[in-house]
Formats: sequence, C-alpha cells, structure tokens
Amino acid sequence: MTGEQPILGPSAMARLAFWVRNITLVSSPQVSWPGFSYTAGEWARLSGLAKNVGEGPFARFMTITAVAFIALAAIAMVGIFLPLATWLFPVPADTPALQFVLLLAATALLVIGLGLPASMRLASAMSADVAMRELVPASEDAALARKVAFQINRITVIMCGLFVPGTLLWIAFNIEAGPIITALKWLSFAAIGVSAVYARKGQPK
Repeated sequence: MTGEQPILGPSAMARLAFWVRNITLVSSPQVSWPGFSYTAGEWARLSGLAKNVGEGPFARFMTITAVAFIALAAIAMVGIFLPLATWLFPVPADTPALQFVLLLAATALLVIGLGLPASMRLASAMSADVAMRELVPASEDAALARKVAFQINRITVIMCGLFVPGTLLWIAFNIEAGPIITALKWLSFAAIGVSAVYARKGQPK
C-alpha cells in the first residue's frame, strides 16, 4: 500500500532549487558522477527548477552559505575541537597521531553534517526571491529532495571517515602508519580515478 507523496513547502522548494542550480553547473545528463546519477525524468525536473534561480539570488546563496559555514566551522574548532584536544592531550609533544586525527575527523563530521545544512537553510531564507518562494511543487520533488539529502550525507561520511583521517595521517603527519593508512591512501587514489573515468566517459563526444 502506497501513501500519498508529501508536498514540499516554499522554503524546502527554494532550497532544492538553489541546490539543483549548483548541481547543473558542474554536471549534466551526459556526465555521470559516481553516486550522483539521475534519471532522465529527474534531470528534466532539475533543469526546470534551476531555470527559476536568478544570478543575483544564486550569488547571494553561495556567498552566505560559504560565510555561514566558515563561521560555524570556526566556532566548532574553537569551542569543541581545541577544548577537547587540550583535555585529551595535555602534552602536545606526546599527542598520539591516530587519536588526534580521529578527533579532528569527528569534528569535521559534526561541522559538515550539521553545519552545511544549517548554512544552506540560512542562505536560502536570506536569498530566495518572490518567484522562488512561489515555486509550485511537483509530486516527485519530495523524493528528489530526499535523494539529494542522502547524497550529501553519504559524501560527508566518506570524506570524514576516509579522506580526512587518511590524508592527515599520510601527508600532514608524514608517518608510516602501517597497512591501514596505506590502504586508505590507495582507496582514495582509486576513488579519484574512478570518478575521473566516469566523468570522462559521460562527456559528449
């Protein structure tokens, strides 16, 4: 038994429109990024929503999102990361590399997982014009919004669980951490390679 699809409100529609305008700048139906693929019908809806976002509102959205996110990240570093690091590692010279990086990765997960959506909500509320607030939701928009949210959450977990600790341990600390970090290093290289191949194959001839 299937229930009726929920209808997105004006604020959610504006956020979705801003996000898809951003997506259409870096991708297209001919370009397939791993984990960020859309059906032909979804692309048609994405393109239609993106056309409702003017240059001025979009520029304000991107600027406010960046400023708000940087501010929240700074607050998290000063108010969460530094106090915890000082408490857990009172002697900086004796700070264990793995524990330090895991704490930093957890802070990054908190900042990106909560701070980015909050920044986008604030930016959307401050940037959407009258036309965007009057967007008429389609029946598939709620499912599309859930798909976008899932994609953002997934890439956040991958970045904070793999790339942040792997990069810091391998490069910033310049240490030999054994097979685990070596595996993280080559997994990151493989992920970048696969992404590049997918993007290249999807480009129009």
